[in-house]
Amino acid sequence: MSALKLAAFAIDCADPRRLAEFYGRLLGWRIDEEESGDRWVELADPSGGAPLAFQLDPHHRPSTWPSSEVPQMAHLDVRVDTLDEGHERAITAGAVQLPQPPDQLDASFRVYADPEGHPFCVCACQ
Repeated sequence: MSALKLAAFAIDCADPRRLAEFYGRLLGWRIDEEESGDRWVELADPSGGAPLAFQLDPHHRPSTWPSSEVPQMAHLDVRVDTLDEGHERAITAGAVQLPQPPDQLDASFRVYADPEGHPFCVCACQ
């Protein structure tokens, strides 16, 4: 039996291009125009891994994290050298910092929301 390979990680959103542009700024990745259209936009991983994709969902509702009223379903962890660097990159890209979980105030990660309200974390290298 052959090994399976991840083809993409897709995030539902109301505006795929806008969200792809945000994550492109954050990660330094470029949109793969050949694989993209109005309903699906892919960011190519420059190291050759699976792309990060953004899929149109006109009924997308932002997560209410840390409340579970509208759950986050999944989130991305972005590794950075320092939390200060991660914070600056996230804010400059257009993220909003979310409250740190009370039991994780000294943790090596910080929580942010992308422009469509998906939580993600920046995590300092150990």
